[in-house]
Amino acid sequence: MIWSRIQSWLLMAGAILLVLVGAYAAGGRVARKTAELEQQRRNAEARRRTDEQIAEIDRLDDDDIYRRAVERMQRNQK
Repeated sequence: MIWSRIQSWLLMAGAILLVLVGAYAAGGRVARKTAELEQQRRNAEARRRTDEQIAEIDRLDDDDIYRRAVERMQRNQK
């Protein structure tokens, strides 16, 4: 009689433990997936900005590119 009560409590404790471990593992997967998606979003935004900058440079002629480079070097020396 006592053994059956102890056994039922142990089974219940084991089931609860399995549920907690499963929830913890699922939460970790969700967190990793969320971080991965956020990194992909940042990468896409960086690629978009880079493409915009390349398109802007392509629209400039050589004199404009040289002038901007000189201005940037002068700003960096201050």
